[in-house]
Amino acid sequence: MSVDPAIVRFDQPGHRLHEINARLRTAGPAVPVDLLDGVRAWSVTRYDVLCRLTKDERVSRDAQRHWPALPSVPTTWPLHQFLVSPTVLNAYGADHTRLRTAMQGAFSPAHVRDLEIALRERVPVLLDSLGTSGSREVVDVRAEYAHVLAGETICDLFGVDRSRREETKAVIHAFTVPSPDADPDAVTHSTLAFLRSLLRPGSPDLSLISTLLSSGLTDEERVLALAVTVAGGVPSSTGLITNAVHALLTHPEQLSSVTGGDTSWAAVVEETLRADAPVQHMPLRYAVADIDLGEGVVIKQGEAIIMGFGAGGRDPQVNGPAAAVFDAGRENRTHVAFGHGVHRCIAEPLGRLLAVTALSALFERFPQLRLATPSAELPLLPTFVFHGKASLPVVV
Repeated sequence: MSVDPAIVRFDQPGHRLHEINARLRTAGPAVPVDLLDGVRAWSVTRYDVLCRLTKDERVSRDAQRHWPALPSVPTTWPLHQFLVSPTVLNAYGADHTRLRTAMQGAFSPAHVRDLEIALRERVPVLLDSLGTSGSREVVDVRAEYAHVLAGETICDLFGVDRSRREETKAVIHAFTVPSPDADPDAVTHSTLAFLRSLLRPGSPDLSLISTLLSSGLTDEERVLALAVTVAGGVPSSTGLITNAVHALLTHPEQLSSVTGGDTSWAAVVEETLRADAPVQHMPLRYAVADIDLGEGVVIKQGEAIIMGFGAGGRDPQVNGPAAAVFDAGRENRTHVAFGHGVHRCIAEPLGRLLAVTALSALFERFPQLRLATPSAELPLLPTFVFHGKASLPVVV
């Protein structure tokens, strides 16, 4: 990359991400950064530039076709497999349209309504397992509530038979929260093999498995469609719920406004997406041609781009001078937390529904909910892609 040395190194993943984003946003429309192991990319954090580039046909997500530096990136690089897998996330042009269209039916309004019915039946049972209000039991909202609910919703989306749900949830957990000593390649291989076993006729109509089986995709494309749904849907939904709970428990006056009916749960979800989005930096995109962004910044053909979607909602040019402040009562909550353009998250309505349902039920069941550990002492996720607390222990 023929640019000045990177001003930011993402070698402290998870730490001070909002501070780093603000620095990058001020520095220019795109700024060179060093990712893990010295891989270089242009960081984009301004709302208007994010919207512009995500709709620009000169920007691709296909590393195999449009990233000349790929052969020099070690296969052991943590993001390598994610970037080279031929999934809908990494497809470009007509190929992306074909893969996305094949999945679209599973996220129709009719199916989302069916998923909502199942979700509302499931939430009270899960809340029962967390304990009794006022018992002063300590539970981890992230691990024991948000993550479990996200995994069960994926099972519903897929149309997994009841006899295979526990096994499916175990595989989802191993894939999205791998053990530190686990072999990533082995985990991926076993996950794909299991997902392949789910692709059998008999799934409910409108389910993702049924939708994929009726499509013209190859078996490998179907398996990867399931895998990318798990990899994207579970961490982001888990993080959205967790970040919202943390925000409310550290802003008690806003929590009172919500529980008192003056602020909606939908507003809480949107403000969390704006101010503390679970996905902060989405890797990677690639310039198919030179792109002049102004201010002396030109992204050259073949250079990599990392989209700071989480930073877009905190852009003061869009959401005012107090853009960094969580305020569920604010009028303007403009963000790009679900992405933008042709790659905008296909499961956006389901993500919002899951978060609103989970949050309203949690605080209704446990009105005295409070943090069990001071906020400053809570561990952060060890990644620059996702943002939030690695655990969120609360007193019920």
